[in-house]
Amino acid sequence: MAKSAKCALAGERATFLGEAATAAQLSKTEATTLEGEAAKATTIDAARDSLIDDELLRQLAPRDGVATPASPDPWAEATTYVTSDLARRVRVVGFGLPATASTNPPVATSSGNGWPPAAAANLDAATARVRTELTVGTKIETIVAGLHDAGWVVNGQDVAVSGDGAPADPSLQLDPTIAAGAIVGKPGQIVGPATDLYGRVNIGLILEPRDPTPVAHRLPFEADKAKLDTSALQSWADGQALRRAVTASLLEHWRTAGVNQAHFRELVIGPAPDTSGTPGPWVELSALPLDALKSVNPTSIAGAPAGLNLDGEALAKTLKAMSVGDRSSLFGKLVAAAKAAPPAGSSDGSGELGFYGKGDLTPDLGKAAFDSPVKTGDVLGPISTSAGPQLFLVESRYSGSLDDRSRAALRQVGADLSPDLLAYTRQFAPTDVALATDAGWRAEPEFGSSEPVHAALFDTPLNTLSDPFILDGKLARAIVSERRTAVPDARTLDRLALDGYDAWFGSELAKATITRSENPLPELMPSSSPSATATVAAPTMPPFDTPIVPVIPGQAAPSPVATDAFGLPALP
Repeated sequence: MAKSAKCALAGERATFLGEAATAAQLSKTEATTLEGEAAKATTIDAARDSLIDDELLRQLAPRDGVATPASPDPWAEATTYVTSDLARRVRVVGFGLPATASTNPPVATSSGNGWPPAAAANLDAATARVRTELTVGTKIETIVAGLHDAGWVVNGQDVAVSGDGAPADPSLQLDPTIAAGAIVGKPGQIVGPATDLYGRVNIGLILEPRDPTPVAHRLPFEADKAKLDTSALQSWADGQALRRAVTASLLEHWRTAGVNQAHFRELVIGPAPDTSGTPGPWVELSALPLDALKSVNPTSIAGAPAGLNLDGEALAKTLKAMSVGDRSSLFGKLVAAAKAAPPAGSSDGSGELGFYGKGDLTPDLGKAAFDSPVKTGDVLGPISTSAGPQLFLVESRYSGSLDDRSRAALRQVGADLSPDLLAYTRQFAPTDVALATDAGWRAEPEFGSSEPVHAALFDTPLNTLSDPFILDGKLARAIVSERRTAVPDARTLDRLALDGYDAWFGSELAKATITRSENPLPELMPSSSPSATATVAAPTMPPFDTPIVPVIPGQAAPSPVATDAFGLPALP
C-alpha cells in the first residue's frame, strides 16, 4: 500500500486506540502494544515492503492457479484493517488437573461450591459446566473462582484477538483452536473444547466486537487530510483480498494432498534468552585428544570396526566415512577410552566442551568449525592445539542468542550420551513436562524452510537429539519419533490457517527476484526487468530530478500527488 494510505490508516488506528484506552476498553499494556504496531505502519520501509509483497503475490497467484480477486469495497477493507486488533474478542477458560492429582481419584458429584472437584474422571463434567456458564454470560472472574475453589488449575480472561488470531497482549499464549475459532466464528458461539500441549482443556465464547462504525465514518475524512490517492487504496485492498484467496488455496491443497508431519518430544531448556544474551552463531563441540589414544588398544573398544587405526589422519578418515549415527557413537566410545587413559602429565580435556562463538576458539579451530559447509555431525581435524593434536565432533549448531544459564544447561545435556528428556525438562522448565512426554504432531508448512525448528523436526535423524531451536518462545531440543505424510486434522489446520501462509510467503520472498535496491521498487516499473539476485541491503535516499509514483501492474495509474524523494506520496 502507498505510504499516504499507510499514514491515513495507521493514524486512524492510533486515534481509535487512544479513545479505547481512555474509555478503559483496553488496558494500558494493550494500548501501548497496539499503538506501537500502528506506528510501524507509517514507515517508508513498511510501505515498500507492502508494495513488494502485493506485487510478488500477483506474480505467484497465476503460477499456483489462484484467481486475482478485486476488493469490492476498499473502504470496508480499510475499516477492517484499522480495527482488526479490536474487532474480535473471546472469553477464554483453560483448566486442568494439578500435577499431584491422582489419575483415578474417587468421583464426587460436586464440590462445596457446586463445581465438579478436580479429578480426571470429572473432566467432562467440568467442561460441561464451563460451557453452560459461558453460554449464560457468567463473568470470567466467577468461572475462574469456581474452578479454583474446586481444586482445578485454572486461568481465564476476556482476550482481544487480532485479524490474524494473535492476542492483543503478546504475553498470552492463546490455544490455536480457540484463536482460529474466534476469527471465523460469530458472537455468542462457543469454540472448543480443545486440549492444549499442557493437557489443559480450553473453551472460549466469542463476544460482541467493539463497534467500528465511528471509524468507518471518519476514515474518508482522515484519508482526504492525508491526500490519500483512491487508486492506491484500491490497489492495497486488492492485495488484501488476494492474500485471503492464496491462504484459502494453500489450505485446500493441504487438505487434499496432505502435508509432511513430525511427531516429537521436547527437552525444554527454559524461556528463550532475551536481549541480554549473546547473539550467535554458535557451535557445540566435543573434543578427542589423539595423544590420549596412544596407549589404547583398538580391539578394546566395543563395536569398533575391524582394523581400526587410531592414528590421527587415519582415524579422521574412518569417522568421516561413517553415517552420522555410527560416527557419533564411535566418537563417544573413543572419548570414554581417552578419559580412561590420559597421557601422563596432562589434564583430561576430552568430551563435551559446550557452545562457542567463533571468537571464543583458536583461529584454526574457529575457521574449521564455522566454515559454511560444516554441519552437525561433522568431524574436524586433526587440529593442533595446546593439548596436542585433536579431533572435534560438531555436536550441534545454533544461530540465536544464548545467556550463561542456557549455555550451562545445554552443555549439561550435551555431555549426557543418553539424555532423559523428561528428567532434564523437570530440572530446567518444570511447567513444560507435558512437552517432554509428548509434544504432538507438527506440520512442515507451519515453519519456514530456513528456520532452525524446521531442520530440527524434519532433517534430524529419528530418535536423535536435535540442534537447539526456539518454538513458542521456549529454547528447546527435540527427539522425533515418527514422520508421516497425512491430511491435517482440525487442530493442525487451525495452526496452518494462522502460520502456514506466513511460512510459505517468507520462503517465496527469499527466492524472489524482487529486491530492495537503491531504486524505489524498480521491479514495479513497467519498463524495468527483475534483477538476477535478491539482496537485503537497507534502502538509501537517491536524488531524483523527477519523482515517480510506483505503478502497480494491472492497476489503474494513480492520479498526480505531491511526492517525497522515494517517489511515494508525501506526508501532509
